[in-house]
Amino acid sequence: MMPLLETIRAYLGWCPMRDSMRLDLPVRPATAAAPAGGNGTLRVRPGWWSRYHNQLLIAALAFSAAAAILFLLVEDVWGYPAVGTGLAIGAGGALGFLLGYRKQYARVAAGEFIRANMSRRLRIARDLSWPVALILSAAIMVLFVRNGMFGHILGFTLGLSLIGWVTYGITLLWERRYRTTLIAEKGSMYTLDTATEGEHVWR
Repeated sequence: MMPLLETIRAYLGWCPMRDSMRLDLPVRPATAAAPAGGNGTLRVRPGWWSRYHNQLLIAALAFSAAAAILFLLVEDVWGYPAVGTGLAIGAGGALGFLLGYRKQYARVAAGEFIRANMSRRLRIARDLSWPVALILSAAIMVLFVRNGMFGHILGFTLGLSLIGWVTYGITLLWERRYRTTLIAEKGSMYTLDTATEGEHVWR
């Protein structure tokens, strides 16, 4: 009787090791838009740094560490009006992200930010976005230091820290909701499905 059941299960595609095999694949490939306009499958497991939420975590930790150091160095922190202003600006930035992240991540899941699919203008904009942001941030910090505006420095870092933690938390919730992982590497950004193999996660 058992050999007959095993034969039937084999024809139906049932495998007794299926569940255990799925547990060995914490990240499974998701179908993404291919350069030629068709569908392609991404099968390379990304590294720790390629996971977008890890990049956000490091950024949030860095800004928080800088703010903590300034708290220790600056006396009467809350006596600086710029601290409250920085927090308000950070709250505004976090609110802006909350209002737009669904649309942005939907575009990522649709494959619009795979480098081979991008227009030349979009590739240039993405390539320059981080360098320009870092240069502007450094210039603002230098301006504050040269003018002894320590309250502004603290407010600036607190605002960036707030934006970083909100972005990190919302990104994790989005990934868990859609059972996917955002990947950012080599100028591309796409998703890998952690629940079902070979399916789009955005519905």
